[in-house]
Amino acid sequence: MEYKPKEIKEEVNISKIHPLANLTYLLGTVIGVSAAVYIALGFAVNLVVPHVPEETEKAIGDASIASAYVILEGEPIENDPRLSHLQELLDSLQESEDKIPLTLHLLKSEIVNAAAISGGHVLVTTSFLDEVKSENELAFVLAHELGHLKHRDGLRGLGRALVINVGWSLIFGTAGGDSGVVGTVLNLSDLNYSRSQESAADLYGLKAVIRHYGHGGHSLDLFKRLQKEETKFKISEYFHSHPLSENRIKKLEEIAEKNGWDMKGEKTALPGVFSK
Repeated sequence: MEYKPKEIKEEVNISKIHPLANLTYLLGTVIGVSAAVYIALGFAVNLVVPHVPEETEKAIGDASIASAYVILEGEPIENDPRLSHLQELLDSLQESEDKIPLTLHLLKSEIVNAAAISGGHVLVTTSFLDEVKSENELAFVLAHELGHLKHRDGLRGLGRALVINVGWSLIFGTAGGDSGVVGTVLNLSDLNYSRSQESAADLYGLKAVIRHYGHGGHSLDLFKRLQKEETKFKISEYFHSHPLSENRIKKLEEIAEKNGWDMKGEKTALPGVFSK
């Protein structure tokens, strides 16, 4: 029997599936796998953070302070008479059985802000102090930042930033394309937290204030005022890193009511050194 080869058609090696469909499938696969890996590594970060030695965390924080000054556009003030009261109030807001060494940094800056850096560093700007009308308001903000330190949120943010940069490196062959970008991401990770971390820090702050004063009265007044002025540039800078919306304040008040916490106590005046 004689073999007769079939005629080869030009489209024999062409897929019947549209190229765009193939591209969509490929991109979907890459994105799906990347997301799964990111989530898995995120869980790994949360498992590792509690076991990081305090000395290591302190070293990371010390190395980030200079960058935090730049981010907050501030210059450190060392001889301001308000420093001693700020440090004393911050220390007093800790639970006696679980204290960590704290360092208060006062920055001369036009940005209304307060921040926490790994290793026990709390930064407060002079413009923020200008907005504070009572010690209760000041105490809540300090306690909120203390909550981030207690929960080691800075380390968790750093871990997530590293995961992102490793993933970027694997995909594009370079860590973000520029070493400066990597450094900025790592430093910003200490100043920005997830919504759940912010909520946890809020709750920690309110509990600390109530423990300190016996009530939570006037502790949220600052944020209620700032909400009315958030269209101003310097105010929006505060809300950029601490998005205390009306809903978050309402949530804290609901938690306080549910637990029977007093939110109508007396206002504590700021010491005279805070007067302009």
